[in-house]
Amino acid sequence: MKTYSWNFIDKLPIDDNLILCLGSFETLHLGHNQLFKLAKDLKTDNPDKKLAIILFKSPIKSGKIQQKKAFQTKTRLITLFELGFDYAFVIDVNEQIINLDYHVIINKFKENNVTDIVCGPDFKFGFNRQGTIEKLKKNFNVAIADERKVSKRKISSTLINELIEEGNISAINELLLQNYAFISNIENFEYKYPENLNQLKSGIYIVNAIIADYEYHGLTLINKDNQDNNKKALQNNILYLFDLEVIPSKYQEIYIEFLATIRYISNSYDNNLKDSDLNIAKEYFLSK
Repeated sequence: MKTYSWNFIDKLPIDDNLILCLGSFETLHLGHNQLFKLAKDLKTDNPDKKLAIILFKSPIKSGKIQQKKAFQTKTRLITLFELGFDYAFVIDVNEQIINLDYHVIINKFKENNVTDIVCGPDFKFGFNRQGTIEKLKKNFNVAIADERKVSKRKISSTLINELIEEGNISAINELLLQNYAFISNIENFEYKYPENLNQLKSGIYIVNAIIADYEYHGLTLINKDNQDNNKKALQNNILYLFDLEVIPSKYQEIYIEFLATIRYISNSYDNNLKDSDLNIAKEYFLSK
């Protein structure tokens, strides 16, 4: 998969005709499954075309750029690569982009060889969300994915952010296309929670860790007091791996994938790893 930074204005160095998936994609969840399936079906019928997707670095709500988000851009790109996309266009959102007229966006899509668009039923775009599906249909072949619900509620990034704050890993992973994960750097097996991410509830979680393409197994403590008085992240979350023999460099990125919750932390007494946590994690992996 080729990844490009894009501003909706520049001409991309691509000659292929594109099937473009549109949405917020702050998270990649089951609600997007049909959208991606429709896009892949279009490619099957038109094998000369390529699959592309637009990914915003930061979410936009009510016309405002949000500082906090559910996932890092890089973890979402990993998922899109594994889903078989040919191109990802990453948008670093700013006020100019938010205020682009929808006519400009449509024209730029056409200039960049977009022939087909796949989106959800409520998709809108451009300044004041004036761009609609009907306007897209005047310029492109448009396929619309059905909405998916769980317990009568729409599967959405809003729902997943709520589950992240609750620390409900089992529910989060049931809704996501890949398990909840983030990337950090570790020094002496302590790490900062990634900046600008909505944080999991403090607790002990069973995890896999990918280091230099090798997978290790263990658990992590999300510290109850992992921010200073200025809300800056502190390097006091703990990663404990059962099968790691070499201490990773502090410059080495580590992909931490969350599998299950052991317990939550609500007081200083419980704000540490206990032998019982290690035993529960060992039993979890032995049972797999």
